[in-house]
Amino acid sequence: MLVPRSPDLPRRVFSPIAAGYDRPAVLLSLLQYHRWHRFLLARLDAAATEGHGARVLDMATGTGMLAFGLLQQPGTQVVGADITRAMLLQAQAKLPQDERRLNLVECSAESPPFRDTAFDAVVFAYLLRYVDDVAETLRRMGLLVKRGGVMASLDFALPRGIFYPAWRLYTGFVLPLAALTFSRSWRQVASFLGPSICDFYRAWPEDALLDAWRDAGFPNVQAARLSLGGALVIWGRKEG
Repeated sequence: MLVPRSPDLPRRVFSPIAAGYDRPAVLLSLLQYHRWHRFLLARLDAAATEGHGARVLDMATGTGMLAFGLLQQPGTQVVGADITRAMLLQAQAKLPQDERRLNLVECSAESPPFRDTAFDAVVFAYLLRYVDDVAETLRRMGLLVKRGGVMASLDFALPRGIFYPAWRLYTGFVLPLAALTFSRSWRQVASFLGPSICDFYRAWPEDALLDAWRDAGFPNVQAARLSLGGALVIWGRKEG
């Protein structure tokens, strides 16, 4: 298992870069960020997001990129939750005054203040590397999904084969230097990112992660790698 992490880790990582977060995040992902989000949201079928006032939780919403994508589905009600207030304030600043379908909540994924089966779907991105107990967090997220509902996640991943050396070069050297063009805080985050990803998949290789999803109530979980293996999307339907 991973060494226990401070519950304040996400705040320490993201608070200094919350202002103006979106543009650097897109550029440093080599313009893949929105593509990954579109692929993730496409895993939520019409039954999960349309037509009957569906409720969707975007846990670890950050500045609300996924949440605003979810709002493109007519009638969908979205809750965007995050432990880092500075990121939520950025999401709030982007929210049109007349938009009533998105509620923002400050909370942790490990102790979410929502009743079980409250949501038709749950999505989360870049979350599990920041929690103490991955299996328990997945179980807790799964409890929030109605039977027959969908849960989907996105995170960075370790490429395989010939693409791994290029990934190491980018995350170890190119990314921190590129991030410095935005700020020293961005460089610190970029330097943290590569080791964080390696540590996570050392403790939770993909097969073990999928097993944890099955244990959380998603027996037919699926996974897809994007961008030469640099991103991993996982999704499944809750056993009904």
